[in-house]
Amino acid sequence: MSLRDQILNSNDIPKELVKVKEWNISIEVRGMTGAERTRILDLAQDEKGMNLQMVYPEIVISTAFDADTGEKIFTPEDRAALLSKSANALDSLATVGMRLSGFLAETSNDLGKDLSETVIEDLSSN
Repeated sequence: MSLRDQILNSNDIPKELVKVKEWNISIEVRGMTGAERTRILDLAQDEKGMNLQMVYPEIVISTAFDADTGEKIFTPEDRAALLSKSANALDSLATVGMRLSGFLAETSNDLGKDLSETVIEDLSSN
């Protein structure tokens, strides 16, 4: 197998089981693909800066999977409903989703650092 084939056939999306105490369930959170991450970064910016109403539900929609079936739990149509749920529950899922997708400061990606710092600053100021 060529190096190219080895890379393209590798199962490189990390995943983690997250206990969401507010909902009394565990959800499999997976890292995003490059395309999903780029799409969310594009959606996150508006004329005023970071659009948190867009970011958190989009991260949860993109990264939350049923641990038993492997199917995505939410669709884009669930965005408003997700925003009406517990902020702590959403934060638990979104934080793991961001970490597994390279958004958080423990990665070496400066763009990811900027996004996570902005999210944390915006959440702290509310």
